[in-house]
Amino acid sequence: EWLFRITRVVGERLNSQVVIANAWHHRSDAYSSVLALISIGLAMAVPGLLAADAAAGMLVAGMICMTGAEILGESIKQLTDTNDEDIVERVTNLLSTDGGGEGHDVKAIKHVRARQVGSQAVVDVSVQTPAGMSASACRAVEERLRWRIMDEPGVIDAEVRAASEEVVCPLLAAEAARKKGFIAHPPSAVDVEDEARKILEDHPRVDSVGDVIVHYQDTVLLNVHAMITIDDNDTTVADASGLAKELRERLEEEESIHRAGIFLDLNGGVKKEELDGVVGRDASIEHGAEERGMAANATFA
Repeated sequence: EWLFRITRVVGERLNSQVVIANAWHHRSDAYSSVLALISIGLAMAVPGLLAADAAAGMLVAGMICMTGAEILGESIKQLTDTNDEDIVERVTNLLSTDGGGEGHDVKAIKHVRARQVGSQAVVDVSVQTPAGMSASACRAVEERLRWRIMDEPGVIDAEVRAASEEVVCPLLAAEAARKKGFIAHPPSAVDVEDEARKILEDHPRVDSVGDVIVHYQDTVLLNVHAMITIDDNDTTVADASGLAKELRERLEEEESIHRAGIFLDLNGGVKKEELDGVVGRDASIEHGAEERGMAANATFA
């Protein structure tokens, strides 16, 4: 019996059905020995109870069969990738207390799955992050949660997918995509970026094009945000706003672009030494920017 208890603790710690089965083998030896002693003693003391030995044998055999069926069921669950409910519950509680709720990185837990690989488990998690969170921020959330989950006992690996929340009407999204022709020929984000960059670079007043960011809206519509630098340092705010509007309308004429935003980088004509001098002063950066009559970046459309 002591061998059973020690072996079972080791088997549960390793999550090994073979070790657990061996533990029950020790208990069956103990039970069968005790029952055999009792049944033989009864048969010798009371000649009318000769069937006691056979009844004890049936009892021990039934106990072994029930234990074997239980271990067989657990092994079948592992082979068929059945969810490990204990690990699922522990991981769900972990995610609920790690950044869950309003104002945190994890807004909701979509699903948690855990399947056995040998004596360990592989966990698959999908969470929802706040709307507008960047891809790099989502990736940071995934990595942080992944390592937290892998610290749980019995987990050998974890895969976490984080996606920002979206409110999508399937009918409106499908209708907008149909009008743009996206269903038959879905656009590539890389191709859209190259196309937008070429349009902006071809404009005579655009000196250079910085970052061009393409992101999806409602899973089918593509929005473009572009950062540009103009060559004319004497451009007024009204003139720059008109240029941004012109470029935005030009981009939105393309079938693949749903909406566009133009951001004007006003640091294009300022030398690096001048900027370093402003940052190095005791005065605030905002005061230095006011002396030059401009902000670091401005958005016009």
